[in-house]
Amino acid sequence: MGREFSAFSMRNLRVLLLAIFAGFFVVPALASAQAVFSPGSVCHTSGKLTASYTDLRADPARWVCEGSEMDWEQPRHVIRHDLRARPADQPNPQFAQFDRYDFDGLTVIVEGVDGSRASKSFAFDDVRLGSSSLLSVVDLPKIKERAAAVVMVLDGGMYPEVLVTAQLTDSLMARATAGLPHLFAALLCGLLLAPMLFDLGYFRALREPFPLFHALFCIMAFVQTAAVSGLIPLMTNLSFSTELIITYFSLDIMVAATFLFAYNFIEREHLGSWHRKLLIAIAALAIASGVMTTFLPDAFGYWIDHVYFGVYALILAGYFTVLFVAKRRGSRMAPYLIWGFAPLSAIILAQLASVYIPVLGWEFDETWPQNLALLFEVVATALAVANRFIRIRRERDQAMDEARTLGALSERDELTGLLNRRALETRYEALVADGFHAMAVVDLDHFKPINDIYGHPVGDAVIQCAADALAAGSDQDVLAFRIGGEEFLLLLRGKGAAKRAEARRRAITARTLSEMDGFDRPVTASMGFLEFGKVVGQPGIDFTALYSRADQLLYAAKCGGRNRTVEDQLEMFVPEDEDETGSTAFA
Repeated sequence: MGREFSAFSMRNLRVLLLAIFAGFFVVPALASAQAVFSPGSVCHTSGKLTASYTDLRADPARWVCEGSEMDWEQPRHVIRHDLRARPADQPNPQFAQFDRYDFDGLTVIVEGVDGSRASKSFAFDDVRLGSSSLLSVVDLPKIKERAAAVVMVLDGGMYPEVLVTAQLTDSLMARATAGLPHLFAALLCGLLLAPMLFDLGYFRALREPFPLFHALFCIMAFVQTAAVSGLIPLMTNLSFSTELIITYFSLDIMVAATFLFAYNFIEREHLGSWHRKLLIAIAALAIASGVMTTFLPDAFGYWIDHVYFGVYALILAGYFTVLFVAKRRGSRMAPYLIWGFAPLSAIILAQLASVYIPVLGWEFDETWPQNLALLFEVVATALAVANRFIRIRRERDQAMDEARTLGALSERDELTGLLNRRALETRYEALVADGFHAMAVVDLDHFKPINDIYGHPVGDAVIQCAADALAAGSDQDVLAFRIGGEEFLLLLRGKGAAKRAEARRRAITARTLSEMDGFDRPVTASMGFLEFGKVVGQPGIDFTALYSRADQLLYAAKCGGRNRTVEDQLEMFVPEDEDETGSTAFA
């Protein structure tokens, strides 16, 4: 009896000791493991590939529940989203959406409040697109009980921090098949490309480079919108790495095109050389930043966003400095660029603040705000281009009108209004081709004594009367020119050219007598008339040669007593070998 009691007492003593040990060590350990995950917390840890979630969960000291920075050197990262703070009537989340980055494997575990678990494993190719091509979506495993936590075990992934900020939702904004958001994105892409057609037309009309840079901006805005809205993965089979390059680098090219567009677009008189050089510099900086952060992201590690948005802060400061300087100097184009680029700049600055001031807790999907900002900028700059096109065309038309006016004035004799020798030499070949095959050189007789006796005002009046007589009537087959001084030239076409020329020569005397009161001295003229229709097109026949022959005929008329006409009709033109006089033979 004593031995039995002794054995029973020893057994009870061992049980009691085990209970005391559990009370001191096991229960507190389990309690601390639960205590590390407060309701609504997001905690994470990193470790080797052999470290299971169960093992890591049992070691509260390894978990970090503040911030998202993780140990990139470790191959496995575990992120736990506690759901116990969710309202009781809210159903379990069905999806997890997070920034899209490549990984080797992802296991998602859903824990129930009763301790039950369900899990799913994904390769990167198994993950669906989210509301944009920059987001990924996974279906969460389902459990019957209320979910207490969602755990994500990431192996070999880039930027595991994106799982800390993952959104757990009951429904998705857009599926990875074409839906209403994708249709709207496609419509938006069409609107972004439309101004490019006008740009090409403007360039063809103006031959200035700014429409080409605006077209490049529109193309890159189209590519950027198609990329971030999920259209490229739907329409192509490009690899994810290629998608990322297109998505990121197209933005940098687009921004650089914006600066180069401003460089060529803003009126030169409102932008100094230093500011123009600044535009070139920030365009190069945008491209350099894009190349480095797109193709060499590992060189920056965790600080890649800090570097990228820090550079863009400098770029924006430089760009808006140039625009406001141009606006202050009176540029009409700068306000379009300021307002057009403002929405996109605001989005970039909001992202900058979220990176540099994480305590703000700003987390937002910039996809559609950016798309609409790009549309706004395209519309604003397209209006600016149209405005500039209209202004340039108006200025060019005005300049051409002024040039034509000046040209017309330069071809008119100021005193008589007749075409002058410059106009004659300019139009001579066209007039001959049009049938003007007769030339008459007319010179007023004894004009110098008129100037000497009556004065130059009377002499000018005589010249005006002579010009009116030679150009009188509506005969389109006679053109009168003042060669200089008191000498005139007629070009005629059609039958009876000699008679019509003679009639106009005689009309000079009658006109001066009838129109010049108090001037009773007859004014006569001599004329050398030459028909050259039969030699048109022969080598050596030009204005100088024909004028020289007509002038010889005029000289003959002068020598024959003046107030008469000496005429000739060329049958043949034979250039002779030049002798000492350099003569040319006419027949």
